[in-house]
Amino acid sequence: MSGSYSIALSGLNAAQTGLDVVSQNIANASTPGYLAEQVNLSPLVDQASQTGDGVQVASVSAVSSEIANNALTSAIGAQDYAQSLSQSLGQIQSTVNEPSSMGISEQLSSFWNAFDQVANNPSQLAPRQQLIAQAQTLAATFNQRAASYGQIYNSTVSQIQGSLTTVNSQLQQVAKLNQEILASGPNPSASVVSARNQLVQSLAGELGVTVQSQTDGSINLLAGGTMLVQGTLAGKLALSAPTAPPIPSAAGVQVVVAGSGSPVPVASGSVGGLLQVTNDYLPAYSSALDQQAAQLAQQVNSQLTAGNYYNQGSTSATPGVPLFVFGGNGTSIAANLGVSSSVAANPYEIAAAGNPPTGPNDGSNAQILAEMGTLSNGVDSMYSSWIGTMGLDVQSAQNLASSSATTYQSAYQNFQSVSGVSTNDQLVKMLNYQQGYQAAAKVISTISASIQSLMQAV
Repeated sequence: MSGSYSIALSGLNAAQTGLDVVSQNIANASTPGYLAEQVNLSPLVDQASQTGDGVQVASVSAVSSEIANNALTSAIGAQDYAQSLSQSLGQIQSTVNEPSSMGISEQLSSFWNAFDQVANNPSQLAPRQQLIAQAQTLAATFNQRAASYGQIYNSTVSQIQGSLTTVNSQLQQVAKLNQEILASGPNPSASVVSARNQLVQSLAGELGVTVQSQTDGSINLLAGGTMLVQGTLAGKLALSAPTAPPIPSAAGVQVVVAGSGSPVPVASGSVGGLLQVTNDYLPAYSSALDQQAAQLAQQVNSQLTAGNYYNQGSTSATPGVPLFVFGGNGTSIAANLGVSSSVAANPYEIAAAGNPPTGPNDGSNAQILAEMGTLSNGVDSMYSSWIGTMGLDVQSAQNLASSSATTYQSAYQNFQSVSGVSTNDQLVKMLNYQQGYQAAAKVISTISASIQSLMQAV
């Protein structure tokens, strides 16, 4: 009888373990990276008689496919890269304010129109004052645009730094879980394996990682060919990045191995997308803005110095002087663009007259300047082309985000079909375990009733 009790009790215990595992699976059905767990049963055999002696839980293991896991890890890295790139470029585009009165395009148009008004009324002060105001507004917008790029650069660098802090913590956790798995032997805890898998997927989203599974159950993690986790050892990453202004040239921001300073070529995950912005797009956009500011100043100043101006009430012409200047360290960049304080104080210094001048009512040079907005090599053409390029960059990033999201969904569905939790399947297993539990309990109650009957018969 005691043997029968033992067999029935083993069935109760196995069914209870199965119910606990099903409950945990259902509770984590929506947890990213969670691997469904399964109960592995094996028979108990009486060594003396070699007959069945019940059932035991051999292990609780995670249902996993290395191929499906790696495909999902790669898809997560690609999707988060594309999303961070698209969002960052969209933020940059929003600072352009095109088309609007705050945009450079419309301000350039107003600037050339102001020259037209001076050409029509060269001896009057009001049109000249309006021209100075337009020039100052235009220069200030170039300054603000350059400053906004610097702010976006610095905030992006801070964002990368924050991500690396999270990454370093997660690398340590993966190494610790590797240690737990190695200590547990050939049948590691399914919950530990699932926890490690969730960390790997999080790291894939942040950094993009490659997983190397080891025969002892541990994993190695790499990024850009650099080993980040090897068994129970975890590396640490740092960021090498100057502070703007100025925005550094291409590849000025690097993820490096802390201590050695060896660069880690990250090209996936959200960090990869942000590095693309800081190392490629922002330097290119900043350089384009500087070229536009330099072209504006060069063409306007060259034409003004080719003309002449008449001071108020004077009939003597004076050679023209530059309107735009570059303050700061004098470098011809958008952040330094400004209006000559001398011309701003005396708008009559605007060289509206031609060469040779024909008198205070000569507006021929101002008329040439008024038509500069139509030059094929002028700042308007440069700016319009650059706006188009930025638009294509943003559209390309959005398309990449869309396609990578589709790839992720496909990889995720494949992962779910293998390792994910199907609620319907779990409910069926729950019914099976409940029935098994009830059957084992029925055996125990039947044995108990039989014993009672025998005792009463005696």
